[in-house]
Amino acid sequence: MIADPANMTSVIEKSVEVLNSGNITNLIEQTTTVMSVLASEPSCFSCHPKLYFIVFGLVFMIIICSGVIGNVFIIFVIIMDRKLMSSSVNQFLLNLAIADLGNLIFCSPDAILVLIDRGWLLPSFACHFLRFLQEYFLYASVLLQMAIGVERFLAICSPMRMQRFSTKTTFQISVLGGVWCVAACFASPYFLYQGIVFHKFYFCFWKGISHKTRTYFKYCELIVLYAIPLVFLTTLYTIMCRVLWGKEGANHNIANHSQQEAILKLRRSVVKMLIISMLLYFLCYTPIQVIFVMEKVLDHSVQLPQWLRLLLNVLSVMSSSTNPIVYIICCRHFRLRLHDAAAALSACCCWLFPSFAKSEYECVDETMTTKLSRSPYVSFRSSRRQNSRANLSTLL
Repeated sequence: MIADPANMTSVIEKSVEVLNSGNITNLIEQTTTVMSVLASEPSCFSCHPKLYFIVFGLVFMIIICSGVIGNVFIIFVIIMDRKLMSSSVNQFLLNLAIADLGNLIFCSPDAILVLIDRGWLLPSFACHFLRFLQEYFLYASVLLQMAIGVERFLAICSPMRMQRFSTKTTFQISVLGGVWCVAACFASPYFLYQGIVFHKFYFCFWKGISHKTRTYFKYCELIVLYAIPLVFLTTLYTIMCRVLWGKEGANHNIANHSQQEAILKLRRSVVKMLIISMLLYFLCYTPIQVIFVMEKVLDHSVQLPQWLRLLLNVLSVMSSSTNPIVYIICCRHFRLRLHDAAAALSACCCWLFPSFAKSEYECVDETMTTKLSRSPYVSFRSSRRQNSRANLSTLL
C-alpha cells in the first residue's frame, strides 16, 4: 500500500520514532508505515513480497525456536541438578534463562503480525500485556547480567565477603526479588500508556502521553538498558581479568596446589563465558542504540532501507537466543547434558521408528554392547565417562 504524499512526512517521522524503541515490541507500526513509503522504490523485497515473507519468516522462526529450546534446556539442566542449584551464580543463570525465554515467547506474536502486515489483529487488552511483558523480561535480563557481574566480582575479588553472603539464602532471594521488582517498575509505562490507535490499520502504540515525555523515557531506556550496563560490566570484568590472569590469581590461600589450579581454571572459564554473553548482548543492541543517538541526540536523520531496519530489530531479538549456545560451548557440564539429551532422543527415535534403524545397523543399548564386545576399551571408555561425571565441578 502506497502512502498518501500529503501525509508522507508525518508518517516517516512517526515510523522512525516508533522504531527507536530498541526492541521488537514496536515493529508492527514501523513496518506498515515505512513499507508503504518505500513501496515505490525498486528493491528485491518490495518487488517480491513472498520472498520478503519467506526470508524474514524463516529468520524469526529459527531465532525464536532455537532460543526457546536452548533456554528451556538450560532451565531443565539447572533445576534437575542439586549441585548446580546450590551455586549462587547458577541461580542467577537460571533466572536469566527464564527472562530470555519470556522475552522470546512474548515477542513471537509481534513477529507474526509484522509478517502479516495488517496492523494489530489481537484483542485490545493484549496490547497492554504484551508490551509490558516484552519490556519486563528485557529489563530483567539486563539487570540479571549486572547482578551476575557483581556476584562474580565479589566471589573473585572478595571471596570472604561473598562466602558470608552466599551462606544466607535470604540474600540471594532478596537480590533476585529486587531485580524482578525493579524490572516491573521500569516496564510499567508500557502497561499504562500503550493502547490501540488507528492509522489505516489498528496499531498498539503510545496513547495518553506527550511526545516530549516519550522522548525523555527513551533517554532513560538508553541509559538504563545500554549505557550504565556497558560501563558497569566492562569495569567489573576488567578488574576480574586482571585478578584471574595476573599475579594475584595465584595468591589464594589454598593448601592443595592442584585444588588451587582447578578452582582458578574453573573461575577463568566462567568469567570467559560471562564476558562472551555480555559482548553478544551489546553487539546485538548497539546498532539500534546508535541510530537512536544519531536521530534524537545529534538531530541527524538516518535513512535506512526498511529491510535493514527490520534486520536490526531481528538482531536485538537474537540476543535472547545466544546465551544457551554460549553456555553449551563454554561449560562442560551443559555439553555433557546436551550429549545425554541427544542420546535419549536417538534412543526414542529408534524405539518409535525401528524400520529406519534396522536397515544396516542395530539400535542396541550400552549393556548389550558391553556383552557383545571383548575389547577392553569399551569398558574403559564407559568407566572414564562415569568418573568424569561424578567428579564434575559445578560453577563456582
